[in-house]
Amino acid sequence: MHLRLGKAGPVENKLPGGRGWKLVHRLFATALTLLLMLISARLGGEPVPATQPPAPTTPAAPPAVPAEYAKMYQSLSAALDLWQQTLDRQPPVANAQSIFGAHVLAANGNRGAQLLQPMTLPMVDLTLDRLKQLGVGGVTISISFPLLNEDQPQSADYLRFYETVGEHVRARGLYFTVEQHIAFSDTPFSTVKFDYRQLPFADFITAFHHMARLIIEHVKPDALTLLSEPDTFVKLTGYQQARDPAGAARMIERVGQGLDRSHTKIGAGCGAWLRNAPEFDRAFAAGPVDYLSLHIYPIGPGVFTLCQQIADIARAAGKPVILDEAWLSKTEARTQVADFNQMADIFGRDAFSFWAPLDAKFFANVAHFARVNGVAYVAPFWTTYFWGNVDYAPDTQGLPFDQLRRRANRAATAALQAGTFTPTGQAWGDTIR
Repeated sequence: MHLRLGKAGPVENKLPGGRGWKLVHRLFATALTLLLMLISARLGGEPVPATQPPAPTTPAAPPAVPAEYAKMYQSLSAALDLWQQTLDRQPPVANAQSIFGAHVLAANGNRGAQLLQPMTLPMVDLTLDRLKQLGVGGVTISISFPLLNEDQPQSADYLRFYETVGEHVRARGLYFTVEQHIAFSDTPFSTVKFDYRQLPFADFITAFHHMARLIIEHVKPDALTLLSEPDTFVKLTGYQQARDPAGAARMIERVGQGLDRSHTKIGAGCGAWLRNAPEFDRAFAAGPVDYLSLHIYPIGPGVFTLCQQIADIARAAGKPVILDEAWLSKTEARTQVADFNQMADIFGRDAFSFWAPLDAKFFANVAHFARVNGVAYVAPFWTTYFWGNVDYAPDTQGLPFDQLRRRANRAATAALQAGTFTPTGQAWGDTIR
């Protein structure tokens, strides 16, 4: 389903003349615009009009870096330069073919009941079309536990939604990966409510296995990641059984037992900020997983070393790496913070437009890392900023995460109607090409 707003849009062409019909059209356009603005209050996504491929534009000079962030900007830029120099000295893996994709945030499970709104599926379709125009070869969605549990409200509706999304992705010939995540309940990133204290770990394993089976049978992704951030999983659920590498590997073995992998490969892995990530990945690689998952957010020499160690572990085990989340975290801290509210403050910085040159440099390095190590697939996460962001100004510099996201989505709505990308979005398209 393709919708486009504007004077030449198909909706207006099909409406009869007269002031009454024009009023109806204006009301419809206003309602749709408001819906688009609200979609990403937390982890929402962006609908994309299926227009002609975007025309090349002359990039404007990037906004000046605010004094508040000048030191951080210089530090991140220097770290990215160091990573590039390290990658330049590394010969590429022979005959390696990497697929470059992106997250479809409109289908992110942390949106909960918003997924079942009438306009969500059309917006997913439009997002897929726009991403194809950008040049991606694959897409990733996150499906949150416990949405598909049969004892959860509207679980059958969620399953039908994701089943349809899978059909629409495959119809476009895109490589398709799913992250089977835990909902970020009681954090700024999710509207889904769930109390893991009421679910014993053994019962969780049974329910999580059932959800994986439903995804494989109905959604039919090419790859399904069962665990990608053990530390985040433990913080959200309280299940200490996955805190150490052996326990996390046992959990994945139990969840994956008996799953049909004839068309869907299963994987597990870590974020590159986790100091003992190689130990987790060695334990996963020794088990029944088909690939190792990798997430990159904070950067620095230690992170780059861990990324390379993970790639080497995968190669030694004869298993590919799927880098199913990547974005440049605007912080000099190496590790993920324990407080999700503090994490939201850090993620809120991503909305500012002055970061675009660093985002472009990060994309180039991630693609370089993928090519020299034979990484099978790469997907940037915060794709809202492919279409809209926020200028740093006195009225925006102190805004919290939710408000910055809403402003970015207003900008994205206008850009989607105009068929334009931000410099960050253009940079990912250039990286793919």
